[in-house]
Amino acid sequence: MKNGRRNKKNGQGVGAAGKPSSETKNQTADHYTQQKEGCREMVELSPDELELFVSEAEENINGLESGLLRLEQEGDASLVAELFRHAHTLKGSAGAAGLTEMSQLAHAMENLLDQVRNGERKVTSDLVDALLEGVDMLRAMVVALQQNSPLPNPSPLINRINSIAEQQPSEPIGESTAEVTAPSGEVTATLNIFIKPECPMPAARAFQAYLTMSRYGEIVSLDPPVNEIQAGRAKYRLVAQLKLPDRASLNDLEQELTRFEDLVVEVQRQQDGRKVSEIVTAQKEIETPTTATTELQSVRVSIEQMDALLNLVGELVIERARLERGVRKIAELNANGVAEELQGVTERVSRIVGQLQESLTRTRMVPLSVVFGRFPRLVRELARNMNKRVQLRIEGEDTEIDRALVEKLNECLVHLIRNAIDHGIEPPDERVAIGKPAEGLLEISASQSEGSVIVVVRDDGRGIDPNKIRRKAVERGLLTEEQAANLSDDEALQLIFRSGFSTKEEVSEVSGRGVGMDAVKAAMEQIGGAIDFQSQVGAGTTVTLRLPLTLAIIPALLVRVGGRLFALPMHSVTEVLDLHRSDIQTIGQGEKVLMLRGNPLPLCSLSHLLGIRNGVAEKTAVIVRQRERTIAVSVEGVEGKDEIVIKPLGYPLHNLRTFIGATILGDGSIALIVDLNGLAIRR
Repeated sequence: MKNGRRNKKNGQGVGAAGKPSSETKNQTADHYTQQKEGCREMVELSPDELELFVSEAEENINGLESGLLRLEQEGDASLVAELFRHAHTLKGSAGAAGLTEMSQLAHAMENLLDQVRNGERKVTSDLVDALLEGVDMLRAMVVALQQNSPLPNPSPLINRINSIAEQQPSEPIGESTAEVTAPSGEVTATLNIFIKPECPMPAARAFQAYLTMSRYGEIVSLDPPVNEIQAGRAKYRLVAQLKLPDRASLNDLEQELTRFEDLVVEVQRQQDGRKVSEIVTAQKEIETPTTATTELQSVRVSIEQMDALLNLVGELVIERARLERGVRKIAELNANGVAEELQGVTERVSRIVGQLQESLTRTRMVPLSVVFGRFPRLVRELARNMNKRVQLRIEGEDTEIDRALVEKLNECLVHLIRNAIDHGIEPPDERVAIGKPAEGLLEISASQSEGSVIVVVRDDGRGIDPNKIRRKAVERGLLTEEQAANLSDDEALQLIFRSGFSTKEEVSEVSGRGVGMDAVKAAMEQIGGAIDFQSQVGAGTTVTLRLPLTLAIIPALLVRVGGRLFALPMHSVTEVLDLHRSDIQTIGQGEKVLMLRGNPLPLCSLSHLLGIRNGVAEKTAVIVRQRERTIAVSVEGVEGKDEIVIKPLGYPLHNLRTFIGATILGDGSIALIVDLNGLAIRR
């Protein structure tokens, strides 16, 4: 299996003429088949084999990407060895799966990393760029496999990486990477694998052992061949001769095989010129209770199944409210002690449903590392394109957030990072001239506070000058000179959230089109979040995002308008108060304002905003935050606060900006959930 190429002699591939072998033709119809133009091999993987390969490939590809981004900064021996293992494992697993070109690409990357590991080549930006392109190609090939589409052609990239490896090596690496040690040397070993008679599925276990060996080294020979193993004709013994890159890889392979309790492995190898043989078996359960327990502590559940479970819990929450309502009615009838018993049962059911809801909501949470992990590559490329030096510092990536918020948060952070590098952080010569380090600092941190997730993006760049914003606002006709002069600095900074507003003089690929901060604010409002912006000229800018923990179930205020109930998300509500005629004033052309503790707030009728005819007096005011301002909304009355399950509006109502969804109340009625930020105010 040189370079991951399958060996027909061992039954691990197809004929030399490109035709499938007889064993391949007899594979069952449920196998996944990928035929690629220009490829001389037919790749056949069962759904389970495909899932296993993709899972391992993604893990190694992500490890390669994150490690390469650290390589320019750190470059120590352990990191280089880790990258080499990722490339080597990927080469072996791709070769075992019959993905020859993917294996060849991983092999080319492995060779280049091997030169770095041996101290023959320095780590340069060009080298890292080439390897990162390899990562992108590997990822694209895995995606194509999943989508059953033609794989992209990696040949030009393989040639480029090989040409770099063939270039005259640079001088030995300096002190920063001098600790990179030469490998201990290639190891050849023969493994006699015995499957215990009590193993319920010996053929499946034999195939697992084959896959495990192929991940750690090159299988020179295998008896019985893999096609017989796949056909279920393997008995209770495998004999494999392997070539492994070093002794550590053999140790790792032995450790991996000990996970299977029904395997006994005899390892034969050469040591100091003599043949050494040792028996490797699974460790007793009493010696490794932690390992045995860990294997049973997690299961893989699809997102669709998790959403279905959460929907069922949402229905339980609704029925709980109906049950509580029914018990209250029975209690009003004083049903001879029955009501008290029912109340006890209802309280227990309510508590259990609440715990179930909380537990399932936690399962939707994912660590922010899935978002933050994308940014080192983004920052590196942006900084290089703009000839700037930027250090990225990330904290709190273990903080968890609802997975439904991940894409919105990623969208916001990408805008903020691009703005920070393009607008904020100065070029190195400019920073040095004003006494700053040549390398700018960009910090992203996350934490949880009071039921919210707080994400802070801070840079130590030039900051934003309020006077410049005032001038731009006047130039663009957004404000008169008098209005601009009357703005405080904080009010001037809020202008950057206006659609189409930008302080950039020239439009670039990164910014200057006026699309950025307004998109961030709109995205935050859409998910019930908030944004805070602070900047100091010469010191930098800090943007704070506050997001809800989850979107599935939210607290809401139930209000009555026109005889109907509507729900207002509590994240928009600041307070509720009785509406007195003496607190209402009319200004301008009949516009009403509510005087709240001496501050005038625009007063709008919710029935008018929703276009509902209402002849009933509106005696309650709800104070809500709406985009850049606070307003008062009058309603007939408030029915209370409740936790509601958001149900999306179907076609043709899904495009309405007035409502974000609907919910089912305890009495079975439906209430629309008002989006106060998307509501068009009609006066």
